[in-house]
Amino acid sequence: MPIAVYKQGKIFYEEKGSGEPLIFIHGVGLDHTMWNQQIDSLSDSFRVIVYDMLGHGGSEHPPGPYSLSQYVEQLSGLMDYLQIEKTHLVGFSMGGMVAQAFALTYQNKLKTVTIMNAVANRTDEQRKGILARVEEVRENGPLSTIEPAIKRWFNPTFLQSHEEVVNQVRKRLQTNNPVSYLSAYTLFATADAEVWPKLKKIETPALIITAENDIGSNPEMARMMHEQIKRSDIKIIPNMKHMLPVEGADIINKELRLFIEKQTISLG
Repeated sequence: MPIAVYKQGKIFYEEKGSGEPLIFIHGVGLDHTMWNQQIDSLSDSFRVIVYDMLGHGGSEHPPGPYSLSQYVEQLSGLMDYLQIEKTHLVGFSMGGMVAQAFALTYQNKLKTVTIMNAVANRTDEQRKGILARVEEVRENGPLSTIEPAIKRWFNPTFLQSHEEVVNQVRKRLQTNNPVSYLSAYTLFATADAEVWPKLKKIETPALIITAENDIGSNPEMARMMHEQIKRSDIKIIPNMKHMLPVEGADIINKELRLFIEKQTISLG
């Protein structure tokens, strides 16, 4: 069980393959295992690295409240530990928020950044909805929100035909540390307001990708990010919901290869 050590504590990570580094950041309440299909597919071309965010899985669980800067420094610490000077970075959902903040803080450490199924500039109504779920977690515990999340994240046909995969996600959500999860979820519900005004400062080549039927990280948010980040491409994947890297793994893996290859050629 590989453990990196940095100034804030320990980071659980896994890596496979060789080549240019490609680091993935999972979503809130999940862990590194959500990227299993990316590891299997992309490690033939890249040094694929996945890790557990602060307050998740086998990584450090400091007391809350949490800040985006803590997650940014965790990733920087992991890169320093692994002696990686520059990487391709992919962030999903809350991980996409962390990826935005990382690009704003450590642009010199990035080759490309992919912001996947991420939120941006929530409306008052959208903010009210996510804060209501935070209160539900606070009052009733994280288990109360799991089944509604599963239904938001996957298409019904996938739920029926891939029960084992869905159950792995469900089990991950069920085994979260309640205190850490609440701290992370609270940050996820509010921190888009912190990064949104700064997005124009991101100069790293970026891919912004989401699903047509993702309610929380919707295509309109993706288009707004695309307008703010000048060196960005945008992809909206039809007929998919939130868990693109799992349900649409083949599509995602292909899009990541094409995007990184395109940027490598343009820089080369």
